Amino acid sequence: MSESGTGPIVDYSQDDLYDFIEGATFLATGGGGPKDVARDFLKNSGVTSVNTLSSPKVPDQMSIACAAEVFAPSAIEAKKDYTAALKSYEGLVSPGPGKLTGVMAGEVGAINGIVPAIVAGLTDSFLISDTQTDRAVSEMDMGLFQNRVPYYYLNMLDDDGKALLQKSYPASDRDAMIVEKDVANTMKAHPELEGVGGFATYPMTGRDLKGYYSQGLLQPHTFDFARYIGACMKEPGFEPLIFNAVKEWLGSGYTPYRMFKGYLANARQVAKNQDYGMADFISSDPLSSMGARIYYSNENMIAYYTLWVLVRTVPTPIEISPMAIGPDAICYLLTSARYGNGYSFTNEAFTEDYGNPDFFKTHEIEILGFPEPTLRRTNLIANFKREITATMGAFGKTYPGSYIPIEQLQEGRIEVDLPKIPGRENQVSGMTLKGPYPGAVIRYTVDNNEPDTDSPIYEAPVPLKELAGSTVKARLFHGGSLPGPTTHIVLPKE
Repeated sequence: MSESGTGPIVDYSQDDLYDFIEGATFLATGGGGPKDVARDFLKNSGVTSVNTLSSPKVPDQMSIACAAEVFAPSAIEAKKDYTAALKSYEGLVSPGPGKLTGVMAGEVGAINGIVPAIVAGLTDSFLISDTQTDRAVSEMDMGLFQNRVPYYYLNMLDDDGKALLQKSYPASDRDAMIVEKDVANTMKAHPELEGVGGFATYPMTGRDLKGYYSQGLLQPHTFDFARYIGACMKEPGFEPLIFNAVKEWLGSGYTPYRMFKGYLANARQVAKNQDYGMADFISSDPLSSMGARIYYSNENMIAYYTLWVLVRTVPTPIEISPMAIGPDAICYLLTSARYGNGYSFTNEAFTEDYGNPDFFKTHEIEILGFPEPTLRRTNLIANFKREITATMGAFGKTYPGSYIPIEQLQEGRIEVDLPKIPGRENQVSGMTLKGPYPGAVIRYTVDNNEPDTDSPIYEAPVPLKELAGSTVKARLFHGGSLPGPTTHIVLPKE
């Protein structure tokens, strides 16, 4: 990556773009499209460099539009093509010799970020390095300028340049759900697209863009952030580098969390309106019974801490409490020393259709989480809750609670374990409870009642004979405050 003299233009080399794909896959938390397809796009496009420009530096007269592919993950795997987005952009902005044109991405994600970069490279346009979100999000209305900017026009073409939908909108139209419905209806009306299409929208001038940027409607330097994360993965000390980069990005008010390390135990995926999945993990510690479970539909995710118990001799994970809930980020990082460097991937990699589940059963995965304060708006939380509910429902599960910020889930968490006896890994002595705060008292019950100041204080492992068929509830007590929510575990009679 290099700057052009002392000017604001930054040149991304092809290696920088590959680094962006790696970092964007990590940041997109399971969304944004499969990484291997994004890499194929870049390789096949012939684009070797792209000029990027941040929003405050764009010339007033520049013509700019947002360009994207719209797809289902399984469809984009089969039809690896970005030309519909390219032609839609060219039809809306008309780039050419001597014209100043720019391409925007709606979000940071592997395909959703690299397609605008390719479009910029092929049309000799500038890639705008700021996006409306710093990660992939579940619906267009959640990222497109936060419903505060008119979109004026939508241009949808197929790979051959045939117009599918060319529609203008009144300046008063700012609800991007209208655009999303128009795109979805067009895709449905054209089954020949096989679930993959392209569009361009939000035509504007550089002057417009700078005005929107000054209102805080764009996240600054999101492409640079993703590219740097990807570059860190090639370094020997990639894990703390990535953690510190995210910490610096979040600022002093928030922090990322190392939530779990372990291996994939199994994964299931069902195809309904979307691809819904559930993945279970076991701890890296062979003497720990702790685990993790993630329900996912692209970036709509909820992660649980689990406890592996033997139910009639069958290892079975029991959900304890959430570790993170979308819209907060849940990110995967392959940390196995046998692999040699960092590696990011989406949820799809856990299934045989798109990846190799056995690989993740022998290579250690770290699950990180970090707050997304810019996405904590009522409408966005409701959208994530709806998709998470549908995802869990596909597996006969429900999440009855409301959204809880990750910092509350993590900082007040009681760690529950059934430590295995060394040399007798199929046996455990009792349940252990561990709190995050020195001096805090853990009180617990085994009769499904809420712990109060009269409940027993946890001082030693609770014998298993007291727990079979019980609902254990535990909570921190420290002075007059309750730092965290109640932790509860429903144990089987068997």
